[in-house]
Amino acid sequence: MIGQHPRRLQLALLVALGLVTGFALGRLLPDHTVTPKRLTGTVTWSNQETSTIWFDADGDEPTRSYSVVGEYWIDANGGRHVGGYPSCLSGQQDDPVRSDRRRVELGVIHPEDYDPAPDIAVTVRCFG
Repeated sequence: MIGQHPRRLQLALLVALGLVTGFALGRLLPDHTVTPKRLTGTVTWSNQETSTIWFDADGDEPTRSYSVVGEYWIDANGGRHVGGYPSCLSGQQDDPVRSDRRRVELGVIHPEDYDPAPDIAVTVRCFG
């Protein structure tokens, strides 16, 4: 039987070898996905034009600057939004900067491998 269909056997072995190799490479190569870390704290300064905030996290986290790049945010009433800039970070029409203190929860990414890349806030939840 094997002698009658050597091309099929070769093809089957080649496909099996390709699958095993692909699976092994997929498991061995680094995963470039990231899960945002949730931090609750206070925004002490924000600039809507540059999408930059200064955030003082609760606990031992240092005060950091974040670039707000996420499209997903939740307002203080629980309304969910895709797009636009979070209302709790927005300035006035004639002044994009705010320096009052606002409680928020951020979903953040710290791209440590890409220094000097900024820390990134991908989600924002406004508390009030």
